[in-house]
Amino acid sequence: MKVFHFLLFVDIFFNTAILNASTYDDDILNIFSKRVPRFIIMSSQKDKIKNDIEICVVHDKIDERASLSLINKINGNYPKGIQNFQIKLISSSYSELETCKNAQLAFMFNSDDKNIEKAILLLNKENILSMSYDIALLEKGADISLFIGRNVMPYINIRNITNKKIALDNILLRVSKIYIESNK
Repeated sequence: MKVFHFLLFVDIFFNTAILNASTYDDDILNIFSKRVPRFIIMSSQKDKIKNDIEICVVHDKIDERASLSLINKINGNYPKGIQNFQIKLISSSYSELETCKNAQLAFMFNSDDKNIEKAILLLNKENILSMSYDIALLEKGADISLFIGRNVMPYINIRNITNKKIALDNILLRVSKIYIESNK
């Protein structure tokens, strides 16, 4: 009987870890995959492109599958790139953020506060546009997320983007929801 309880405990423990990793909705990842490269094209980040558009997808080990899914979806939506630019996608864990230094945009999956803070500091220092799956990361310093309601619209932390001296296309600003920091 003790063996049965132990096996049941192990099964529940590991399945909970797997369930925790699958908190990313496939349809929402598909929505992001269609928009991520466009944020570079519709900003002054376009001027930083040397040969290819570089997008860094930052994740924890547990979210590696979701990260690869997003990368595959972007590649599927943009097989020939966008506006004569090929798209180079870099998968990076939060512990290997230095691999993102040449990117124009970093897409961040959820992580603990320490990793998010470290990523935001590096991305701000390097003037890299940061985009997050979770809209709550705007409060922690991310630049862009998506507001998904009746319509899908960009949700922009204009203060952060302005601090990085990144300019956004007026059309993008008109169709976006502007994030306003709450008084802490």
